[in-house]
Amino acid sequence: MSTAPSRETSAAVEVSVVIPFRNAAPHIQDQLEALAQQEFTGTWEVIAVDNGSSDASRQIADSFKDRLNLEIVDAAERAGAAWATNVGVRKASGRKLIFIDADDEVTPGYLSAMAAALDEYDFVISAFDHETLNPDWVRSAQEDFSRDPENPLVDHFGVLPSAGASVGIARSVFEDVGGFPEDFPRMYDIAMSWEVQFRGTSLHQVPDAVYRVRHRGTFRDLFRQSVAGASCAPLLYKRYRTAGMRRRAVAEVFRSWARLVIKLTKARTKAELAPLVVQLGRELGRLHGSLRHTVFFP
Repeated sequence: MSTAPSRETSAAVEVSVVIPFRNAAPHIQDQLEALAQQEFTGTWEVIAVDNGSSDASRQIADSFKDRLNLEIVDAAERAGAAWATNVGVRKASGRKLIFIDADDEVTPGYLSAMAAALDEYDFVISAFDHETLNPDWVRSAQEDFSRDPENPLVDHFGVLPSAGASVGIARSVFEDVGGFPEDFPRMYDIAMSWEVQFRGTSLHQVPDAVYRVRHRGTFRDLFRQSVAGASCAPLLYKRYRTAGMRRRAVAEVFRSWARLVIKLTKARTKAELAPLVVQLGRELGRLHGSLRHTVFFP
């Protein structure tokens, strides 16, 4: 588990935007540019956390120091977005924390809407745009898995709603749960958001804060991301099965594999193949994670 982040700076601002990054050179400039275009009248800062990049990410981030109240923090000691984000929070000074990813983009008005929502609620999530940054075939890969825009706060794994990218939270609430659990390579955001809600703080959506999600753009990257994410689901189950997290019955798993194999033999276009690649990655990831974490979660 993580150690609760605590403020190390004295020049407090209203909002701290924390962006962990590792080899994000292809897209971090777009995200920082989107932040530089925000029209927010409150005091705010950007904490960009370098989790051991070997590309030009850090130099790109550094080029925005004359346009943003930006601090670049080194977190190369160990790999992991949860670790890096917690390091960033310890350097941040805002009483409102917003977490975003380096390869996505916030839209105009995003920061103002999120900051205003955090005046009313302690835990919020934005609305999501999966279309703007992704071609049709990539969007097809995520249609079965992306957050439903009509009902974004459905229970995840049968437990509670969860927050991923584009999260706003009161610093006191974040510190109360000990930050992101650093033993989770992925799905740490789900674990953190459940812990927050277990303690009585509800998750609310901010419709006026729109966050553009960029999905992986090749079959290889879609597959690898799916395997990596799903391999952490067994660890999540191991920790939260007593909270009601459900796993599939063995018969359901066999049916899922059978349908997947049939569909793979019939897929002809990229749009037809993409969601199957994602599903295959998730199925294999769960099996790998079950072995790694010694718990059956197929």
